[in-house]
Amino acid sequence: MDRAAWRDSVRDGKALLEDLSGQAVVGHRAPEWSLRGPAADWWRDLPELGFRYDSSRVPLAVIGDPGFPRRPHLLTEGLWELPPPVLWSGPVRMPLWGWGPRVLPFSLVRRALESLAQEDAGTPLVLHPWELDADQPRLPGLSLGHRFTHSAGLRGYGGRLRNLLEGFRLTSLEAWLASR
Repeated sequence: MDRAAWRDSVRDGKALLEDLSGQAVVGHRAPEWSLRGPAADWWRDLPELGFRYDSSRVPLAVIGDPGFPRRPHLLTEGLWELPPPVLWSGPVRMPLWGWGPRVLPFSLVRRALESLAQEDAGTPLVLHPWELDADQPRLPGLSLGHRFTHSAGLRGYGGRLRNLLEGFRLTSLEAWLASR
């Protein structure tokens, strides 16, 4: 998809979501954090499209760039980047969403979430609804990597997630931004 088609798609999708929900849509996240490579600077179009934050630049190799900042920051006036949380720094990093919390030791993930909460980091907690369905159909033809990320640790994840988040005071990203 070229930039003009992407821009039209984002504009139309935003309008549809606003129409269906009756709410302003102010946050953007590209599918599979795809604002990288040739699309790395397409985030520059988001303020004009009415977005206040983006969460498409993940600080991990393969699906992003380990050089991206790990904490919220202004990309340009009026547009924040809220990167998804990662565990550790340096060359070895793990996502604190998706398969990460499903397979990493509970205490390790809990400590990382507590640290983010303590610093009021403003990092989005990413949860795909399908992650709560251990009996979801398996899609044929997926690569080994996609099979792993879409199936590892699904059994019992709803209860594990409930325990991981117990005692945390969560807020919307919009409310977090408003406090800045």
